[in-house]
Parts: sequence; C-alpha cells; structure tokens
Amino acid sequence: MIRLTIDGREATVPEGTMVVDAAATVGIDIPIYCYHQALGPLGACRICLVEIEKMPKLMTACTTAATDGMVVHTQSKAAEKGRRGILEFLLINHPLDCPICDKGGECFLQDYVFQYGAGQARFEEAKIQRHKEYPVSPYILVDQERCVLCQRCVRFLGEYVGEEQLLMDGRGVHTVITNVPGIPVTSPFSGNVIDLCPVGALLSEPYHYRARPWNIEREETYCSQCPVGCPSSVTGRDGQVVRLEGRPTPGQWGWLCDHGRFTYDFGTHPTRLTEALLDANPVTVGRAAQVLGERLAAVVREHGADAVAILTGGSHILEDHHALRRFADEVVGTSRIGLVKPVESDLPLALLGTFAELEQSDTVLLLGTDPYESVPVVHLGLREQVRKRGLRVKALGDRHLLRETLAGEEWVVEPGGMAAALAAATAAASSHPDARRAAEGLDPADESLTGLGQALVEADALTILWDGREPDLVRALVALARARGDRATRVLPTFGPRNWLAAVRAGIPTDYETTRRILMDAADGRIQVLLLWGADPIRDFPDGDLAARALERCPEVYFGGVFPPEGAKLLAGMLPTAAWAEETGTYVNMEGRLQTAHGAASAPGQARPTRSILQTVARAFGSPLRRLDEWDPYEGTVEDRVVLPPLEETVTSVSRSEAAQTGKDSGFRLISGFDVAVTHDPSEVAARTKEERPARMHPQDLEDLGLQDGSGLVQILSGDRSFRVGVRSDPRIPRGRVFVPRGVTGVPINRLTTTDVAVRVAEEVASR
Repeated sequence: MIRLTIDGREATVPEGTMVVDAAATVGIDIPIYCYHQALGPLGACRICLVEIEKMPKLMTACTTAATDGMVVHTQSKAAEKGRRGILEFLLINHPLDCPICDKGGECFLQDYVFQYGAGQARFEEAKIQRHKEYPVSPYILVDQERCVLCQRCVRFLGEYVGEEQLLMDGRGVHTVITNVPGIPVTSPFSGNVIDLCPVGALLSEPYHYRARPWNIEREETYCSQCPVGCPSSVTGRDGQVVRLEGRPTPGQWGWLCDHGRFTYDFGTHPTRLTEALLDANPVTVGRAAQVLGERLAAVVREHGADAVAILTGGSHILEDHHALRRFADEVVGTSRIGLVKPVESDLPLALLGTFAELEQSDTVLLLGTDPYESVPVVHLGLREQVRKRGLRVKALGDRHLLRETLAGEEWVVEPGGMAAALAAATAAASSHPDARRAAEGLDPADESLTGLGQALVEADALTILWDGREPDLVRALVALARARGDRATRVLPTFGPRNWLAAVRAGIPTDYETTRRILMDAADGRIQVLLLWGADPIRDFPDGDLAARALERCPEVYFGGVFPPEGAKLLAGMLPTAAWAEETGTYVNMEGRLQTAHGAASAPGQARPTRSILQTVARAFGSPLRRLDEWDPYEGTVEDRVVLPPLEETVTSVSRSEAAQTGKDSGFRLISGFDVAVTHDPSEVAARTKEERPARMHPQDLEDLGLQDGSGLVQILSGDRSFRVGVRSDPRIPRGRVFVPRGVTGVPINRLTTTDVAVRVAEEVASR
C-alpha cells in the first residue's frame, strides 16, 4: 500500500492504482471521458488533467499511477485552465443541440462545461457537418457531431467483448466513430456502449425521443430474462417502461446483454394476458378469483385437499412463491405443490456457488452450457478473468462450447455422454471411493479425458457452469466434489426458469420427481383441480407428452400469469398477474442471492399482484390468508443468500453412455441447450433481431442436404412426430447432429421420444 495526498486529503491505495481511482477513494471526483476501470487507461480525452508537484506539466490522472508521497492538486488554477482548454476544443464542432438531445440532463459534456468550461466561445468558424442519427444496428444510433472520440465504445466491443464491430474512421478533425459500411453491429453486448458513451453520441433507438430526465421515474431493479439477474435501472414514464440500463454495483460493471436490455416492453406486448377469462369468456378478476375459490372449496369437501395441485413457474417474485406455498398449506391444505423446470436434474444445493467464487477460481468447467448464449454476462466475466489473470477454461459437452471470444480446452462427447465422461475422467485422476463408485462399469477414460480429470481434481478452486441436462451428472458432480476434498468445488446452474431458486427459498419442492408425480396424478384422474401459476408445463416440462395428457384429462385447470401457456384452450380459467417492473419484490438469481427489484410501471388492464388475487381466492374458499406482508424474505438468509444444506447425496454408478443410433435415412442426433435469445419474454423491441433460423447444423451437413447457401427450412422427424424449423450453418455443431434450442415457439422438442432424427429439406430459403 502507498500513501499520497490529493487536495489536502490523504489516500492509501494499492501500488499501481491510477490517480483518478485514488482520488475517488477519498471522495474527490476527477472528470473523465475515455477512462473506465474495466477498460483500463488510454489518455485520449485529456479532460482529467491534474497538477502533480515535482512534475513539469499537467498530467492525465487516468494514465498516471499513484506513487508513495505524491501530492496531487485537482482544483489548482493550472488544472482548471487545462480542462477549460480541452472543453473549448471539444465544443468547436459540437452542434450544441442540448434541447433536443436524448442525453440532455444526463450528459458528462454538459455537466463539465457548466462546472469547468469557459463562459463564452471564441470560435466563430462554421462547424464541420457529420452524420446525425446514423443507425449502426437496429438498436443503436450514432450522432457523429456530438462524439468526443473517447473511444470507450470501440475499446469495449473490440478489447473487452472481442467483437470488433465499431471503429474510428478518418483522420484529424474528420475522425468519426462508425461501423464497417454495410455490416451492422450484431454483438449481443452492443447496447452497453449506450451506457458507456459519456455524451449524446450513441443513442438507444427504441428510447429515442421517448422521454427526458425530468419526466421519468428511474428505479433500481434487476434484469429478469435469465438466471444471472443483472443489476439494472428501469425507466418508467406514464405508467410504462421505456428503457432499461445497466447499473454498476460493487464487483459488477453493470453490463447487460441486448436480450435483457431490449426486452423491457414485454409487459405491453399484444399477447400479454390483461383480462380474466372463465370458459374463454371475459370476466372481472374479482369474479374469476371468487369462482376459483368456490370450486376449490367444493373439491376439497368432496375429494379431499390432495385432489388440488399447484405448479408454479419461475417468473414471479419470491413473495408470490411464499404466498402460493402459504395458500397451499393454510388454505387448501394440499401437499401437492411443485415447480416446473425444463430439466430433469436436481442441483445439489450444497455445491451452489457465487459469482465472487467464480472470479476467484483458477479453473472453470463449462458442462453442457455455452454461457455466451445461456448467461451472456457471465461469458463477459469469464473473458475478463481469462485476460486479467489467466483463468483456465475447460468445456465438456455434446457440441463445441468455446468460441473465439473465450479460449480454453474442450472435449466433445456423444449426446447423453457427459455424465459418463465426467465420472470416468474423475476416476482416472482420483482413487477416492466415490469417484470409483460413480465410474463403476464405465469404460476407462481415454487419454484426453484423463487430462480433463487431472485438471479438475487438482484445481485449487473449481467452479462449474452446468446446464442441468443429464440427471446422472448430479452423481458425477458429487463424486468430483468429494474427490477434491477440502478444495472449493462450486456449481452455478445456467438453466431456468430464471427465478426458480425463489421457490427453494419459499419452501416449494423444486425436484423433478415431485412435479412428475403431480402431472401423472392429473393424467390419471386423481387430481380434480390443477392450478398453474406462471407455469407452462407443455412447453417447459421435459416430458411434454405427460404435461399435455395432464392438462387434457384434469377436470379443471386454472392459470395465473403474464402470458397464456400452451394448451390455453384446455383451461377453465385464466387470471392476469402483475409482471416485472409492475410491483416491488424479490428475485433470487443463479447464485441463490436475494435481490430486491422496484416497480416503475403500472400493470395493464386487470392484471393484479399475485398476493392480491390469492387473498381474494382464499376469502371465497372460506379461509382468508392473513399477514402475508409481514414476511421478510431476507430473514434467516446468510449474506442475502438461500441457506444451503450439507452435501448428503449418496453416490452410485453413472449410467453407461449409449452410442448414437441413427436410421438409414437419418444420420442425425438431436441435441439441445438454452439460449436467452430464444427464451426471453415476447417483445416487439427485441423482435428486431430475433433469429429466424434458431436451429443449427454443421456447414457440410447442410451442403449434403442441398442447402448450398448455409441456411433453409428443414423438417425434423422422430418416430411419428415432426416439426419444421429454420436452420443455419454453425461449424461449432459436430457433424451428424442438429442443435435446436429449448423453447422455440412451435418446436416441441420435449415431446420427442428419441433423439435419433431424420432431417429433410422442407423449403429452400435464401440466406440473408
């Protein structure tokens, strides 16, 4: 640690700290444009000039490292004169159009001119004209006249993300920020440049001319589109959400992926459920709730409490999950309550890790998941750790999971073979009894898998990102954790539903078997009323056929949620509930951390908070719910996290991986995974970049099918089931396999009985 003095205040900082950061530790704000801690020093804008004793000239605080005994003056006459000169140069060709600029009132240039700038301009020459509101992507406009050439946007996409899609073009006074002509910015992280831009040069096209700082309401929230739960700020105006921005917090830079940033309008989407329905007829929410309560009471009297079952999804807040559990326990008295997850696996919660542990790990294993697609901001964090400290990244899956922006070592195995491969690799590197037991009966690991096992077993701190597929992986993961002994082994689930750990906190069973039994009982006629609350089992449950039979054969099925589920025609009633940003509540992210999100919009139509609806139902039932608001979701948590149980799972042998079985006209195995670009909520804004061909195949396979341009519409057949889906080439998909993300509308891959499929060209589609 070193000590220095800044404006008379003593600061103690680690060696190598830049003066601008050292000043921030003692509450001194030095103006900056080009500098950002995540990007590192550049010294391009010169606005951070400070005077340092014993140095012959003004220095840039963002490129000057603090030294022991240094004395810095940020408000001296020389420093103020230097800043005033820089601002004067920046304004020479600036259009001075603050009254119509979206950034007016939120602009660093505006603020710094008021604070440090000259009172009158000395330049009278004509200003250079450049492009205004020039689109570089469906979401981003560039106003080149306002740009101060800080290069934050170029450096972020090029260096931090690894996707060089913005550049500096021209020389001298004619230098501008632009994209390669004819090639739009497509990075799923491009929206962050809007937040990074300190002036009004990079603008959000969906937010353009929508609101100004003095007529909006801004609240702290968290993105609800994937399990990461990124800190955000939501902007509301006239009862509607009009913008979502990243919000830096300690340990997080405030990055958002575009799928989360631009899906903020799902609450006003045309398919949103805004009125209650009974037998497909519109009624008031109060009437629907009363009818539901009366029906539940009648069923309980006639058939008993367990003739009623409740299935929840992961879209509602923690307080709603708590209310549902209380409703099941105290009002209905049923024990049949569960959660609909898209995977059969049940995460061993004792191994649940944190983002902080991920940052401190020396080795990360991607187990079946591509974080770039499933949890994009985690991908950015991994890339940052690889660049900063050489984090070792390993990947094991049925497709290539690494990419140019995230390097490492990977092992590609047969579909369904990840559990066996991990168990065999662990046993090859460890003699622990559980490791041997898990690999019993499996073929010895080949030499490459032995290397994987050694890397995992010997890592000082290991974090695993897991997509939840292959239930046998639970045993393999527990065996690996025990083989590693006291060294940290943590697992972060990348599967949804996005708020499923809220059900864990509320005491709702989240295991696959509980939900499967409920659906089987409904299909067998042992359940008279099935209440789906934010759950869409036909679309999301791994056994889609079982879910469909359950809804078809259950006498009465009611739904409460934001968007109607698949099989809506089978429902006896639907009740619209409030969504994200329409009420204040708690979400639980993939590390089990509780996060309070504040509302900034009004629920449309008749949509109401879940607790309000449940209280009405309970009163009609004859057993009112009381004191719901007195429950504190944070009480009893440890560091605001879900309390984790001890690791007690018994390890048994992992099933042997079966080789691919292909038919004569087939030659393909169907593989799947999670992609937030597919699973995010319906959004008219985000639809601008919605992928029309979500399925992917190896380029050579597409060429063999006759799709020379690398894309088209194919028909996938499995047994007596088939569906059509747009497909495009992707060399990261191994030959002989077709990848279809979970959750594609109209593509029921959870209703196929086998992964052996035939692929035929349905209609040739020209590439775009």
